[in-house]
Amino acid sequence: MLPLNAWRLTAILRLKKQVEVNTGDDQIFRALVPFAKRVAARRADAVMRKGDISDALYLVLEGSLWVEEVEVELGPGSVVGEMGVLSRTHRRTATVDARSDSVLGRVPAAHFRRVYYADPAIGLALVRLIIERLTREVETARLEAVEA
Repeated sequence: MLPLNAWRLTAILRLKKQVEVNTGDDQIFRALVPFAKRVAARRADAVMRKGDISDALYLVLEGSLWVEEVEVELGPGSVVGEMGVLSRTHRRTATVDARSDSVLGRVPAAHFRRVYYADPAIGLALVRLIIERLTREVETARLEAVEA
């Protein structure tokens, strides 16, 4: 059993190193592009509304989006809608409008989950992205409370 356990340990350590090296927002974007269907959004179009059912996430291919609740603009290379797709309620957590004429990649939730579970590095990168966004939102709210 010792040789088998040593082999397994080596494989786990290699995977851990690969996951740590290959995690980033651009990696999430690249992994999801093949599953995306191109859709157009005109300036001021609602891409998603807070509370709506979340059946897909979007990749910003061209143009820019505005996330109303956190007052953030997302440009090409951004991922939006991942929180709603991953949440238990499958509800949108923010309202997002097209800030300019945009081209988006719509990734259905089923395709997104397939990629998420198939590649541990993508899963880790998504968790980090969500944590960064939530941390930024909490920090912004804290600063606004202090200023008031």
